[in-house]
Amino acid sequence: MQEIIRARVDTALKNKFEAIAKREGKNSSHLLREFMADFVARHEEQVKRHDETLLAIESIEAGRFVEGDEVFAWMDSWGTETEMDVPECK
Repeated sequence: MQEIIRARVDTALKNKFEAIAKREGKNSSHLLREFMADFVARHEEQVKRHDETLLAIESIEAGRFVEGDEVFAWMDSWGTETEMDVPECK
């Protein structure tokens, strides 16, 4: 289902936006839908990263982490015949 959204914008901005849409071969409604979808996707990803960061901080504060040397050793083994398993939190 689609709905109509109305917004008041400066005339000069509207005219520039419509000119850009025309140059892109799209109508302004299509371009606005693309912008809104992109904005929502970026916002959701930002919220996800924020939540993951908070969980990581909680894990570190609880003493669950992997030492840097273990991570670097694991990364150095990537693509080798002796590739290591992912190090586990202690």
